[in-house]
Amino acid sequence: MATVYYDLSELFLSAGSKFKYYGIARTVLEVGYELAQSKSDVHFVIFSPAHDRFFEVTPRIGAASANGVFDVGLPIEAKPLRFRYSYPGRHALRDALHPLMRKVVQMFSLKRWRASVPAGAVREVDLNGQILVSLGRPKMMSDYLVAMDEAGVRPRFFPLLHDMIPLHEYAHPRQSMFARNFAHDNHIVVEHAEKLLTNSVFTKDEIERFSTAGRMCALPPVVPVPLAQELRKADEPISLDLPDVPYLLGVGVMTGRKNLECLVNAMLLLEQAGRPVPHLILAGAKRKRTCAYVDRPEYASIRDKIEFVLDPNQAELAFLYENALALVIPSFMEGWGLPLGEALWMGTPGIAADVPALREVGGDLAEYFDPDDPQSLAALVERLSSDKKFYSELKAKISQGHVGLRSWRHVAQDIVVATSS
Repeated sequence: MATVYYDLSELFLSAGSKFKYYGIARTVLEVGYELAQSKSDVHFVIFSPAHDRFFEVTPRIGAASANGVFDVGLPIEAKPLRFRYSYPGRHALRDALHPLMRKVVQMFSLKRWRASVPAGAVREVDLNGQILVSLGRPKMMSDYLVAMDEAGVRPRFFPLLHDMIPLHEYAHPRQSMFARNFAHDNHIVVEHAEKLLTNSVFTKDEIERFSTAGRMCALPPVVPVPLAQELRKADEPISLDLPDVPYLLGVGVMTGRKNLECLVNAMLLLEQAGRPVPHLILAGAKRKRTCAYVDRPEYASIRDKIEFVLDPNQAELAFLYENALALVIPSFMEGWGLPLGEALWMGTPGIAADVPALREVGGDLAEYFDPDDPQSLAALVERLSSDKKFYSELKAKISQGHVGLRSWRHVAQDIVVATSS
């Protein structure tokens, strides 16, 4: 019977990053924690580019971990450099130099590994014929799949794909490098998969649509495993001073696809109409384009109502959710939308763009608006701010609906079922 191995390479290669609470790395961490706590016979592995092989690791859990939840159990000093194993298309000079450059990077990573990983801390594993489950980014997966092909190793591969958003960005011949690499990496992942898992029904539909249109290869069975709404409690220190007035919260909201434009313009419309304008806290990584957009002259009248909270830890994020008037997530497209689910988990109203993935996350507990229409968002914000009865009823509905929200344990259990059936 095949052994199940859960891939922690995403956490290994992002060690020391401030983004451990967000996005894909967060998903790998949370599911890994639940699998480690479960009775399932699951082993944990990382791919080492220094060796072109997988090693079994013993994760640290809870208070013993570096982040208070879960980590790979290796020193941060062992983190390797990443160098792509393959590229889309051909380029004579790059392809000629690639083997040498890969060897140089590998030697540097091997030196770091030998200097920091104690003898006996890990053991090499042969994944040939074994079940490998990965929730990481396709670019990480494609690297080790290429390495295993070179070594003649073929696991039973169960990857989870998080979105197809970059494929929407190159419907014309002048494709961006990121989009080309994304398509290339996903092609490798899908080709090797025994079964594809997706983070939502929406992502499943997207993958199947792109495959039917010939922009992705033929697919194995595709099974949606919707992510969680849960926000796990953390004991980290909280160093935040919140506004003493009601505030809206945006987590990871930027210009472009994340549609900061709609949110800021809705605030401006309220100000121009003489209506109360809540403060806005934008939480997440520092983005120059976000700061530059908010500093535009047309927003001078509301600029003092916008505050940035950079890289909050998980306890700080929960604190922000708990005290917010509402979370606003105005994205034109998401694969899932963790912040919306987390706000609802904390009992905070979620105001979301009316798009399929966010409908999947928020169900009938969230309120929705047209992401192309700042006026519809402004009207919803004003109602939440001024209609106490409406707000109270919405909070009560969220509280009553909490029992139907998904936890990370549900996600881990669904993944175990999907890989065993």
